[in-house]
Amino acid sequence: MATRRYTAVEKGKSIAHHPTEPTRKCIRAPDFDTSDLIKENALTLIGRVTNARAQPIDSLIASLPRNWILRGRVTGSGLGKSCFQFRFELEEDIRKVLANRPYSYHHWMVILQKREHVISPLFPSEIPFWIRLQRLPLHFWHEKLLWHIGREIGNLEDFQISKTSAKIRVLMDGLQPLIKEAVIDFDSGEELAVSLDYENLKSHYSSCFRLCHQASDCPFASTARYLDTMEKRRYREELTGDTRSSDGSPARPPPQRNDTSQAPL
Repeated sequence: MATRRYTAVEKGKSIAHHPTEPTRKCIRAPDFDTSDLIKENALTLIGRVTNARAQPIDSLIASLPRNWILRGRVTGSGLGKSCFQFRFELEEDIRKVLANRPYSYHHWMVILQKREHVISPLFPSEIPFWIRLQRLPLHFWHEKLLWHIGREIGNLEDFQISKTSAKIRVLMDGLQPLIKEAVIDFDSGEELAVSLDYENLKSHYSSCFRLCHQASDCPFASTARYLDTMEKRRYREELTGDTRSSDGSPARPPPQRNDTSQAPL
């Protein structure tokens, strides 16, 4: 009978290496002065696309500045991991670009922030929106209430009250689901549900409220469909007082998932 030689791995005398698995080496950073580099990159914006499949970085870098109408030059480059940067010549240009956020590309939102001295894979993540407060009675259009709502749902930048609308400008975490409704508790014990209408909001999955994928790519699709059904049922109850589900039976709880992983960025 033919025999063969067993490898060191098969004999348990060596460690098996899998070429498909990336290797990682931990490197200790030396102590050095970063002050000159911080000053040199002061006029830099760091960006992130929300849907890498639909938003190629190279074409975004070439396209986005065309709408900015700047006085000085701007240079863009990719940073990997769905991120990119724009370096400006003039302070007034970078202020103008930041003031006119949010931006979108290929119908999906773009996150754009001024560079910060942080080490985090989640930077940048903040995206500002003007948010109209709907279903808020006119006698509650008060700056104190708008200020409080804005501080509760994000980082409040500004608010406006006019004869036709009450709205707030808030920095939201673009990597997390958008908040679409706020319930306000009053000292009287009454509650008021207020809908949040985001201006210039582009493509997103309207069931899980994330900016980064469509329905077909949603890892929370079954739970999101359940929540969407419950929201429609609650709205019907408010209008008609009918507490039955669409098929006449009580609503069932959402399906349980064994997968506890988070949605991709």
